[in-house]
Amino acid sequence: MSYNVNWDSIFPENDPQNHELREFDRGEAFGRILRAVQPDVICLQEINYLRSAQELGQFIGQAAGSSLDEDWQIANVRDTVIATRFGLQEAGYKLVTSLYPLDLQQAAALIDLPEAQYGSTDLYVICAHFRAGGERSDILLRSRQADVVMANLRDLKTPGGKLDLEPGTPIVILGDFNMYATDPAVHAGTLERGDIYNESIYGEDLQPDWDETPLADAQPSHNGLGFDFYTWRSESPVFPWGALDRIFYTDSALELGNTFILNTMLLSDEALDLLGLEAGDVVLDPPSDFYDHLPLVVDFELAAAP
Repeated sequence: MSYNVNWDSIFPENDPQNHELREFDRGEAFGRILRAVQPDVICLQEINYLRSAQELGQFIGQAAGSSLDEDWQIANVRDTVIATRFGLQEAGYKLVTSLYPLDLQQAAALIDLPEAQYGSTDLYVICAHFRAGGERSDILLRSRQADVVMANLRDLKTPGGKLDLEPGTPIVILGDFNMYATDPAVHAGTLERGDIYNESIYGEDLQPDWDETPLADAQPSHNGLGFDFYTWRSESPVFPWGALDRIFYTDSALELGNTFILNTMLLSDEALDLLGLEAGDVVLDPPSDFYDHLPLVVDFELAAAP
């Protein structure tokens, strides 16, 4: 599951570590969403970087209604957080990049999938939050952020570099990429097709999947109905709705199962009751009908061996 929760809105109002930009309180709704979706791996954005991995693991476990003996593992960088019920290895799998600007850093980790179900196969996850805004500097920074991700992916796939993955390891890159419909969205082509924008710094283009093809885009729709695909919504006429958030993956190693953008406003009363949700759970500010970002959910299965 990927979810830009809007700055620390999921934490209690009196939490001393709340980000200065926190305006909204959706803690109870967030808990209901986690308990309904029951994700194994979560990518969150707009979480205050001051929060420790231990604190985040305890908080998510409580919000998800996990048993006391289930420890959620955390990898957090900047405002991006990877949380998982499974084991997690961060050392040796962090993205290699410069310390400045901080926006180039994204959470990344190798998820230790249960051997009883998945054998020796693990899952590599990059949880990203790209620069917002429509100025030229914003567009260029988004391109640079995508270049950094792809340069690291090249290193991960090439033996002997700073980072190494076992060949064929499933890879998922997900998060809020701020892919505006009005934007040149150069970074979209970089992430999907490995089309590096600044090759003088980040190297030549690459085919990011193990079978030398582009990454696949999960393209979830609202509640899986296939009609609406926007992941961010505001009633302001200045900002058009759009699929700002994406889930890219190596379809040589993963098969797409159930996929949807959770929109509780479109669920029937019967469905809401069954799932333990409320109609306004995905709306950030019900009085103004401001949705902000919606949660994206995808089920994957390991692809059958060729």
